[in-house]
Amino acid sequence: PPQSNELDLRSPIVEFRPGYVRRALRSFTGHEFGIGVIHSHPEGTWPSPSRLDDDMDDYFSQEFERYSEGRPYVSLIIARDDHGQRTFSGRAFDRGEWLPVKTWITAGLDVVARDKAFDWGAPAPVFDPDATKERLMELIGCDAMTRLREATVGIIGCSGLGSPAAHVLARAGIGRFVLVDKGRFKPSNHERNHASRASDTVGDPPWKTDLLCRLVHEIAPNTRVTCIVGDVLDEAVVDELVQCDLVLGCTDSVYARAALGDLALHYHIPVLDLAVQMRASDSIIKDQVGEIARYAAGLPCPWCRGRVNARDIFEETISPEEKAQRQHAAAAARARGADAEQYWTNGERHELTVGYMTTTVAAMGAGYTQHWLTGLACIPHDRFQFDLGLQQFGFVKDQRSPCPDCLCQQRIGFADQGRADRTVSKPHHWPEAKLTHCFGKFG
Repeated sequence: PPQSNELDLRSPIVEFRPGYVRRALRSFTGHEFGIGVIHSHPEGTWPSPSRLDDDMDDYFSQEFERYSEGRPYVSLIIARDDHGQRTFSGRAFDRGEWLPVKTWITAGLDVVARDKAFDWGAPAPVFDPDATKERLMELIGCDAMTRLREATVGIIGCSGLGSPAAHVLARAGIGRFVLVDKGRFKPSNHERNHASRASDTVGDPPWKTDLLCRLVHEIAPNTRVTCIVGDVLDEAVVDELVQCDLVLGCTDSVYARAALGDLALHYHIPVLDLAVQMRASDSIIKDQVGEIARYAAGLPCPWCRGRVNARDIFEETISPEEKAQRQHAAAAARARGADAEQYWTNGERHELTVGYMTTTVAAMGAGYTQHWLTGLACIPHDRFQFDLGLQQFGFVKDQRSPCPDCLCQQRIGFADQGRADRTVSKPHHWPEAKLTHCFGKFG
């Protein structure tokens, strides 16, 4: 058995120190037995191999066979079921082959018992993330791959734009994600959400962050993911975003765009903002516009660029009660022939976008994210738009300078002390964010 100093007590899992392995190898000289490991699982669980069990058995079977002149290695997994009865499974590695342990025989002074094992087979192949990125590594080199692996990317909005962006970045090897969205999945999201399955369209609607977390871990099981059911205006969200190397804005909310501008300027966090706009008339698509803009210290903020306005932010963030009152007042004004927009502009909208367009813009944004994190290429413009239906994509750039009277150039790097100068703040009637850390496999 391992001694107290042979376990790494700082590790959240059972982890042997090198001294234990050396002692186990030396023990082969004193007897002719092989060596086995017993994995203990929590009560009420199946004795099925975990990813940690597979990893440990794969290592020890090769290592012990090499230094024990081919003696077998045995792995047993023990748990108690919901009724307190012992359940177990096992496998033995002998001369390059995994064999199932079918029977456990207990032969003591007062009991002889025979138990049948579950058969779970050989250890699952260990996931090798580097093998999946061979071509990317040939293109950008090992140093850039290391920077991607050590980077943290925040994604605000986890559906049409956020899910394909995370999809591409997870395959590129980003080491950690902070996923933020306050909404639940709707069946209408399915056409453009890369993280959803057909089964997600029925039953209780899941959180969009949970679906995207599942997708990331299916692509790259070792990726660290922090999920927050909340809004970019939540302080708990800001606390996580300030740990990011770059934040992707993937929401069509005006107030969120303004908040991302504040975040970039006050905390020196690079922000890449993605947007899509599509319009149709008589069943003919007229506009299919994508936009990519970046916000950082020294660049114009969303207000300088004319990307946000106070009226839209007000109508997005007021309470349901005040909204109903203003809509009622607007209806009364129209009835008497007065200006209704002084009460309500009827500007409520949701962007009519489809999957091919959101995927195109998100994939470009994911590529520019990799460029910005590694320094291997430049974003062509600080802000640009393109229309896929026009010649040369209808490319338009925006290279304006910051407005001289805007606070965005006077509060750079103020961090929390710039809170009073944020251009938008969280309304009191909004719920608090729910923070969920998902460092392991989803579920």
